[in-house]
Amino acid sequence: MAVSIVKNSLANAVANFSRTVMLVTGLASILACDPDGKKECAWVLEPEPKLEGQTDPGYIPLCARNRTTMKEDCRLQASLEYAQKVYGRKFRYVDLRVTSAGSPRTIAKIKFCDGD
Repeated sequence: MAVSIVKNSLANAVANFSRTVMLVTGLASILACDPDGKKECAWVLEPEPKLEGQTDPGYIPLCARNRTTMKEDCRLQASLEYAQKVYGRKFRYVDLRVTSAGSPRTIAKIKFCDGD
């Protein structure tokens, strides 16, 4: 009887340890990787009419939006021609380059996911 109690206790301990390892691994992968989705190819540029008048002359206000994670950055501006050219094209937020660190930030270059 004592042997079966020890076997059951050992089996329970191993099962609990396995569950704990899986839980910790799962949480680490969720929290540590990319919670804002900045490396996902899911970002698009969209005009933001609410911010009109807050950009430099010759530029329109834009938001970079990720509809998967519901994140956005609306501190951006670009020329109307550039905004029309890139509208709806997906990119990674980490591939967005700006010329100024202030607000609004002028878009200098974006590496798009479609290779262009």
